[in-house]
Amino acid sequence: MQVGTPRIIGRGKLNQWVAHLMSRAEVIAPTAGQTGDVLFLPIESPEQVAWQFENTLHPPKQFLLPQTEPIVAIRRNEGYEVEPIYDERKRIIFAVRNCDVSGIKYLDQVQNYELTDAYYAKRRQNTMLISLACNRPCERCFCICSGSGPFLEEGYDLQLTDMGGKFLAEPGTEQGEAVLAEAAGLFEPASDRDTRRRHELEEAARASFADYTCHFASAMRRISTRKVDESLWASMGDWCLQCGGCNLICPTCYCFSVKDRAVDGVVMRQRMWDSCQYAAFTLEASGHNPRPDRKDRMKRRFFHKVSAQYTMRDGMVGCVGCGRCITVCMGTTDMPAIARGVRKGVWNG
Repeated sequence: MQVGTPRIIGRGKLNQWVAHLMSRAEVIAPTAGQTGDVLFLPIESPEQVAWQFENTLHPPKQFLLPQTEPIVAIRRNEGYEVEPIYDERKRIIFAVRNCDVSGIKYLDQVQNYELTDAYYAKRRQNTMLISLACNRPCERCFCICSGSGPFLEEGYDLQLTDMGGKFLAEPGTEQGEAVLAEAAGLFEPASDRDTRRRHELEEAARASFADYTCHFASAMRRISTRKVDESLWASMGDWCLQCGGCNLICPTCYCFSVKDRAVDGVVMRQRMWDSCQYAAFTLEASGHNPRPDRKDRMKRRFFHKVSAQYTMRDGMVGCVGCGRCITVCMGTTDMPAIARGVRKGVWNG
Protein backbone atom coordinates (compact mmCIF):
# COMPACT_ATOMS: atom_id res chain seq x y z
CA MET A 1 0.00 0.00 0.00
CA GLN A 2 1.53 3.27 -1.13
CA VAL A 3 2.02 5.94 1.53
CA GLY A 4 2.81 9.44 0.31
CA THR A 5 3.91 10.59 -3.13
CA PRO A 6 6.23 8.64 -5.46
CA ARG A 7 9.43 10.48 -6.30
CA ILE A 8 12.17 10.33 -8.89
CA ILE A 9 15.92 10.35 -8.32
CA GLY A 10 18.47 10.57 -11.12
CA ARG A 11 21.03 7.79 -11.38
CA GLY A 12 23.80 10.34 -10.88
CA LYS A 13 22.45 11.24 -7.43
CA LEU A 14 22.14 7.71 -6.09
CA ASN A 15 25.54 7.69 -4.39
CA GLN A 16 24.70 10.93 -2.57
CA TRP A 17 21.50 9.37 -1.30
CA VAL A 18 23.20 6.14 -0.22
CA ALA A 19 25.82 8.21 1.63
CA HIS A 20 23.00 10.00 3.44
CA LEU A 21 21.44 6.66 4.42
CA MET A 22 24.82 5.48 5.72
CA SER A 23 24.95 8.51 8.01
CA ARG A 24 21.76 7.43 9.77
CA ALA A 25 22.19 3.62 9.99
CA GLU A 26 24.28 0.62 8.99
CA VAL A 27 23.46 -0.06 5.34
CA ILE A 28 23.35 -3.68 4.18
CA ALA A 29 23.43 -3.89 0.39
CA PRO A 30 24.21 -6.29 -2.47
CA THR A 31 27.95 -6.10 -3.14
CA ALA A 32 30.44 -8.02 -5.27
CA GLY A 33 32.27 -10.57 -3.11
CA GLN A 34 35.88 -11.65 -3.52
CA THR A 35 34.92 -14.50 -5.85
CA GLY A 36 32.57 -12.37 -7.93
CA ASP A 37 29.38 -13.58 -6.28
CA VAL A 38 26.99 -10.88 -5.14
CA LEU A 39 26.45 -10.93 -1.36
CA PHE A 40 24.47 -8.85 1.10
CA LEU A 41 27.07 -7.17 3.32
CA PRO A 42 27.48 -3.95 5.31
CA ILE A 43 28.91 -1.37 2.92
CA GLU A 44 31.62 1.20 3.61
CA SER A 45 31.00 3.38 0.54
CA PRO A 46 28.09 3.95 -1.88
CA GLU A 47 30.20 2.70 -4.79
CA GLN A 48 30.02 -0.83 -3.37
CA VAL A 49 26.31 -1.22 -4.14
CA ALA A 50 25.65 -3.69 -6.97
CA TRP A 51 22.68 -2.45 -8.97
CA GLN A 52 22.59 -5.17 -11.61
CA PHE A 53 22.34 -8.63 -10.08
CA GLU A 54 20.21 -11.73 -9.91
CA ASN A 55 19.21 -13.16 -6.56
CA THR A 56 22.10 -13.51 -4.15
CA LEU A 57 22.71 -17.12 -3.10
CA HIS A 58 22.00 -16.24 0.53
CA PRO A 59 18.98 -14.10 1.43
CA PRO A 60 19.49 -11.15 3.80
CA LYS A 61 17.51 -12.89 6.57
CA GLN A 62 20.82 -13.46 8.37
CA PHE A 63 20.74 -9.82 9.52
CA LEU A 64 17.44 -10.44 11.30
CA LEU A 65 17.92 -14.09 12.20
CA PRO A 66 21.70 -14.72 12.37
CA GLN A 67 23.12 -18.13 11.60
CA THR A 68 24.73 -18.17 15.06
CA GLU A 69 23.20 -15.85 17.63
CA PRO A 70 24.12 -15.43 21.32
CA ILE A 71 20.87 -14.98 23.22
CA VAL A 72 21.79 -15.27 26.91
CA ALA A 73 24.91 -14.81 29.04
CA ILE A 74 24.91 -16.92 32.22
CA ARG A 75 27.30 -15.99 35.06
CA ARG A 76 27.79 -17.64 38.44
CA ASN A 77 27.92 -15.04 41.21
CA GLU A 78 26.44 -16.21 44.53
CA GLY A 79 23.87 -17.94 42.41
CA TYR A 80 23.31 -17.40 38.72
CA GLU A 81 22.88 -14.21 36.74
CA VAL A 82 21.07 -14.51 33.43
CA GLU A 83 21.45 -11.60 31.01
CA PRO A 84 19.62 -11.53 27.66
CA ILE A 85 21.68 -10.25 24.73
CA TYR A 86 19.88 -7.99 22.29
CA ASP A 87 21.12 -6.47 19.05
CA GLU A 88 19.50 -3.04 18.67
CA ARG A 89 21.68 -1.56 15.93
CA LYS A 90 19.81 0.47 13.33
CA ARG A 91 20.06 -1.07 9.87
CA ILE A 92 18.83 -0.41 6.37
CA ILE A 93 18.67 -3.41 4.05
CA PHE A 94 19.06 -1.68 0.71
CA ALA A 95 18.20 -2.80 -2.85
CA VAL A 96 16.75 -6.06 -1.57
CA ARG A 97 14.70 -8.04 -4.09
CA ASN A 98 10.98 -8.26 -3.44
CA CYS A 99 10.99 -12.03 -2.94
CA ASP A 100 13.31 -11.44 0.02
CA VAL A 101 11.05 -8.65 1.30
CA SER A 102 8.23 -11.21 1.21
CA GLY A 103 10.46 -13.68 3.05
CA ILE A 104 10.98 -11.14 5.83
CA LYS A 105 7.23 -10.47 5.90
CA TYR A 106 6.74 -14.22 6.44
CA LEU A 107 9.29 -14.26 9.26
CA ASP A 108 7.55 -11.25 10.85
CA GLN A 109 4.34 -13.26 11.03
CA VAL A 110 5.97 -16.43 12.33
CA GLN A 111 8.19 -14.74 14.92
CA ASN A 112 5.20 -12.85 16.34
CA TYR A 113 2.79 -15.77 16.36
CA GLU A 114 1.33 -16.25 19.85
CA LEU A 115 4.62 -15.48 21.66
CA THR A 116 6.89 -12.79 20.19
CA ASP A 117 10.54 -13.70 19.71
CA ALA A 118 12.13 -10.72 21.47
CA TYR A 119 15.52 -11.20 19.78
CA TYR A 120 14.03 -11.09 16.31
CA ALA A 121 11.66 -8.26 17.26
CA LYS A 122 14.50 -6.00 18.48
CA ARG A 123 16.33 -6.37 15.19
CA ARG A 124 13.23 -6.02 13.06
CA GLN A 125 11.94 -2.83 14.66
CA ASN A 126 15.30 -1.20 13.96
CA THR A 127 15.54 -2.41 10.36
CA MET A 128 14.28 -0.56 7.31
CA LEU A 129 13.64 -2.31 3.97
CA ILE A 130 14.36 -0.51 0.70
CA SER A 131 13.50 -2.93 -2.09
CA LEU A 132 14.53 -3.04 -5.73
CA ALA A 133 11.77 -4.31 -8.02
CA CYS A 134 12.71 -6.86 -10.67
CA ASN A 135 12.34 -5.51 -14.20
CA ARG A 136 13.81 -8.80 -15.45
CA PRO A 137 13.05 -11.88 -13.31
CA CYS A 138 15.87 -14.27 -12.46
CA GLU A 139 16.17 -17.38 -14.61
CA ARG A 140 14.97 -19.75 -11.87
CA CYS A 141 12.58 -17.40 -10.10
CA PHE A 142 8.86 -18.21 -9.76
CA CYS A 143 7.86 -15.45 -7.33
CA ILE A 144 4.79 -14.73 -9.45
CA CYS A 145 3.35 -18.07 -8.26
CA SER A 146 3.39 -16.98 -4.61
CA GLY A 147 2.53 -13.29 -5.07
CA SER A 148 5.93 -12.21 -3.78
CA GLY A 149 7.15 -10.32 -6.84
CA PRO A 150 8.41 -9.11 -9.20
CA PHE A 151 6.78 -5.91 -7.87
CA LEU A 152 4.98 -5.52 -4.54
CA GLU A 153 2.11 -3.46 -3.20
CA GLU A 154 3.16 -3.69 0.47
CA GLY A 155 5.81 -5.04 2.84
CA TYR A 156 8.54 -2.54 1.97
CA ASP A 157 9.40 0.86 3.43
CA LEU A 158 10.51 2.04 0.00
CA GLN A 159 10.30 0.31 -3.36
CA LEU A 160 12.73 1.36 -6.08
CA THR A 161 12.18 0.78 -9.78
CA ASP A 162 15.03 1.14 -12.26
CA MET A 163 13.76 3.28 -15.15
CA GLY A 164 17.01 3.67 -17.02
CA GLY A 165 18.59 7.01 -16.19
CA LYS A 166 16.47 7.41 -13.08
CA PHE A 167 14.73 5.46 -10.32
CA LEU A 168 11.17 5.69 -9.09
CA ALA A 169 10.86 5.57 -5.29
CA GLU A 170 7.49 4.50 -3.85
CA PRO A 171 7.08 4.91 -0.07
CA GLY A 172 5.21 2.05 1.57
CA THR A 173 5.35 3.25 5.17
CA GLU A 174 5.61 6.52 7.06
CA GLN A 175 9.26 5.65 7.75
CA GLY A 176 9.88 5.36 4.03
CA GLU A 177 8.16 8.68 3.41
CA ALA A 178 10.29 10.30 6.13
CA VAL A 179 13.52 9.04 4.55
CA LEU A 180 12.52 10.59 1.24
CA ALA A 181 11.68 13.87 2.98
CA GLU A 182 15.13 13.94 4.63
CA ALA A 183 16.78 13.88 1.19
CA ALA A 184 14.18 16.04 -0.54
CA GLY A 185 16.86 17.96 -2.43
CA LEU A 186 17.87 14.80 -4.31
CA PHE A 187 14.36 13.85 -5.41
CA GLU A 188 11.61 15.37 -7.50
CA PRO A 189 7.91 14.44 -7.76
CA ALA A 190 7.09 11.60 -10.16
CA SER A 191 4.99 12.54 -13.19
CA ASP A 192 2.01 10.63 -14.55
CA ARG A 193 4.29 9.42 -17.32
CA ASP A 194 6.70 8.00 -14.74
CA THR A 195 3.86 6.16 -13.02
CA ARG A 196 2.62 4.72 -16.30
CA ARG A 197 6.13 3.61 -17.19
CA ARG A 198 6.47 1.85 -13.85
CA HIS A 199 3.29 -0.18 -14.53
CA GLU A 200 4.48 -0.99 -18.04
CA LEU A 201 7.71 -2.38 -16.60
CA GLU A 202 5.75 -4.48 -14.12
CA GLU A 203 3.55 -5.96 -16.84
CA ALA A 204 6.59 -6.71 -18.98
CA ALA A 205 8.31 -8.41 -16.04
CA ARG A 206 5.26 -10.55 -15.30
CA ALA A 207 5.17 -11.69 -18.91
CA SER A 208 8.82 -12.71 -19.02
CA PHE A 209 9.04 -15.55 -16.50
CA ALA A 210 10.83 -18.72 -17.56
CA ASP A 211 9.50 -22.27 -17.42
CA TYR A 212 9.87 -22.71 -13.66
CA THR A 213 6.36 -22.64 -12.21
CA CYS A 214 4.83 -23.88 -8.99
CA HIS A 215 1.13 -24.74 -8.89
CA PHE A 216 0.73 -24.24 -5.16
CA ALA A 217 -3.07 -24.52 -5.10
CA SER A 218 -3.15 -28.04 -6.54
CA ALA A 219 -0.29 -29.23 -4.36
CA MET A 220 -1.83 -27.59 -1.30
CA ARG A 221 -5.13 -29.38 -1.83
CA ARG A 222 -3.51 -32.81 -2.00
CA ILE A 223 -1.08 -32.24 0.87
CA SER A 224 -3.69 -30.67 3.17
CA THR A 225 -6.19 -33.48 2.67
CA ARG A 226 -3.51 -36.17 3.06
CA LYS A 227 -4.03 -37.54 -0.43
CA VAL A 228 -0.33 -37.96 -1.17
CA ASP A 229 0.53 -41.63 -1.05
CA GLU A 230 3.29 -42.65 1.37
CA SER A 231 5.08 -44.41 -1.47
CA LEU A 232 5.33 -41.09 -3.30
CA TRP A 233 6.91 -39.41 -0.27
CA ALA A 234 9.33 -42.34 -0.09
CA SER A 235 10.25 -41.97 -3.76
CA MET A 236 10.85 -38.24 -3.36
CA GLY A 237 12.70 -38.76 -0.07
CA ASP A 238 15.16 -41.13 -1.78
CA TRP A 239 16.38 -38.17 -3.84
CA CYS A 240 17.15 -36.02 -0.79
CA LEU A 241 20.84 -36.09 0.17
CA GLN A 242 20.11 -34.55 3.61
CA CYS A 243 22.64 -31.78 3.04
CA GLY A 244 20.34 -29.11 4.49
CA GLY A 245 21.19 -26.67 1.72
CA CYS A 246 17.54 -25.98 0.93
CA ASN A 247 16.92 -24.88 4.52
CA LEU A 248 20.03 -22.75 4.86
CA ILE A 249 19.34 -20.65 1.76
CA CYS A 250 15.55 -20.43 2.11
CA PRO A 251 14.21 -16.97 3.06
CA THR A 252 11.36 -18.51 5.05
CA CYS A 253 13.19 -21.26 6.99
CA TYR A 254 13.82 -20.47 10.65
CA CYS A 255 14.43 -23.77 12.51
CA PHE A 256 17.26 -23.68 15.03
CA SER A 257 18.98 -25.63 17.78
CA VAL A 258 20.34 -24.23 21.06
CA LYS A 259 23.76 -24.91 22.54
CA ASP A 260 25.81 -23.58 25.45
CA ARG A 261 29.44 -22.54 25.12
CA ALA A 262 31.76 -21.47 27.96
CA VAL A 263 33.80 -18.35 27.22
CA ASP A 264 36.09 -16.92 29.95
CA GLY A 265 33.93 -18.25 32.75
CA VAL A 266 30.68 -17.07 31.15
CA VAL A 267 28.27 -19.54 29.61
CA MET A 268 26.94 -18.18 26.33
CA ARG A 269 23.66 -19.73 25.29
CA GLN A 270 23.32 -19.41 21.55
CA ARG A 271 20.99 -20.58 18.87
CA MET A 272 22.04 -21.58 15.39
CA TRP A 273 20.31 -22.56 12.20
CA ASP A 274 19.31 -26.19 11.90
CA SER A 275 17.68 -28.28 9.19
CA CYS A 276 14.51 -30.34 9.38
CA GLN A 277 16.10 -32.64 6.79
CA TYR A 278 18.91 -33.72 9.14
CA ALA A 279 18.38 -37.19 10.60
CA ALA A 280 19.03 -35.94 14.16
CA PHE A 281 16.82 -32.85 13.97
CA THR A 282 13.94 -34.46 15.89
CA LEU A 283 16.04 -37.02 17.78
CA GLU A 284 14.94 -37.05 21.43
CA ALA A 285 17.13 -37.58 24.49
CA SER A 286 15.42 -40.94 25.02
CA GLY A 287 16.76 -42.10 21.67
CA HIS A 288 13.35 -42.03 20.01
CA ASN A 289 13.09 -40.24 16.68
CA PRO A 290 9.55 -39.45 15.46
CA ARG A 291 10.85 -38.88 11.92
CA PRO A 292 13.51 -41.53 11.39
CA ASP A 293 13.19 -41.82 7.61
CA ARG A 294 13.85 -39.33 4.84
CA LYS A 295 10.28 -39.66 3.59
CA ASP A 296 8.98 -38.55 6.99
CA ARG A 297 11.21 -35.48 7.01
CA MET A 298 10.35 -34.66 3.39
CA LYS A 299 6.65 -34.96 4.15
CA ARG A 300 6.92 -32.69 7.18
CA ARG A 301 8.95 -30.04 5.36
CA PHE A 302 6.45 -29.63 2.56
CA PHE A 303 3.41 -29.88 4.83
CA HIS A 304 4.87 -26.91 6.71
CA LYS A 305 5.63 -25.03 3.51
CA VAL A 306 2.50 -25.67 1.45
CA SER A 307 -0.43 -26.98 3.52
CA ALA A 308 -3.59 -24.92 3.92
CA GLN A 309 -3.26 -25.25 7.69
CA TYR A 310 0.06 -23.42 7.84
CA THR A 311 -0.86 -20.99 5.07
CA MET A 312 -3.91 -19.88 7.07
CA ARG A 313 -1.82 -19.52 10.23
CA ASP A 314 1.09 -17.68 8.62
CA GLY A 315 -0.90 -15.60 6.15
CA MET A 316 1.02 -16.83 3.10
CA VAL A 317 2.56 -19.91 1.54
CA GLY A 318 5.93 -20.78 3.07
CA CYS A 319 7.75 -20.16 -0.21
CA VAL A 320 8.51 -16.86 -1.96
CA GLY A 321 9.58 -18.34 -5.28
CA CYS A 322 13.16 -17.05 -5.17
CA GLY A 323 14.48 -20.19 -6.91
CA ARG A 324 17.44 -20.67 -4.57
CA CYS A 325 16.45 -24.25 -3.73
CA ILE A 326 16.63 -25.08 -7.45
CA THR A 327 20.18 -23.72 -7.52
CA VAL A 328 21.56 -25.57 -4.50
CA CYS A 329 19.67 -28.89 -4.48
CA MET A 330 21.85 -31.78 -5.65
CA GLY A 331 18.95 -34.23 -5.62
CA THR A 332 16.22 -32.27 -7.47
CA THR A 333 13.92 -32.08 -4.42
CA ASP A 334 13.39 -28.35 -4.91
CA MET A 335 9.99 -26.71 -4.40
CA PRO A 336 8.74 -26.73 -8.04
CA ALA A 337 9.80 -30.36 -8.50
CA ILE A 338 8.07 -31.56 -5.31
CA ALA A 339 4.94 -29.50 -6.03
CA ARG A 340 4.79 -31.00 -9.52
CA GLY A 341 5.25 -34.53 -8.16
CA VAL A 342 2.56 -34.03 -5.51
CA ARG A 343 0.15 -32.51 -8.03
CA LYS A 344 0.58 -35.27 -10.61
CA GLY A 345 1.03 -38.12 -8.13
CA VAL A 346 4.13 -39.28 -10.02
CA TRP A 347 7.83 -38.81 -9.24
CA ASN A 348 10.37 -39.11 -12.02
CA GLY A 349 13.33 -37.64 -10.15
